[in-house]
Amino acid sequence: MKRLTSGLRAAAVTAVLAGGLLVALPGAASANDYGYTCKNWKDSSHNWSADCHVTRGKARTVTECANGKTYYGKWVGRGYWKFDGECGKYALMATDIQWKK
Repeated sequence: MKRLTSGLRAAAVTAVLAGGLLVALPGAASANDYGYTCKNWKDSSHNWSADCHVTRGKARTVTECANGKTYYGKWVGRGYWKFDGECGKYALMATDIQWKK
């Protein structure tokens, strides 16, 4: 996880699924009112990254890999951060960002 030093603007992240259903992805502004937003989500078969702005509380990354392991990033506080996760030679199965007050 790398801290971003350049200013970023917080933005809600959404995805349109088959059938035209609009869904908020992790970090998007929603009724649950998390203290972070993310944009520029990128992923491949083995890794992922996103540019995130933590506005309050703390956030960390979660990366699940095909070898059955789950990797947790360090809790970080307010600021602009580059969140990422890596599974090495194993396939990336799931990603998440956890947040707490």
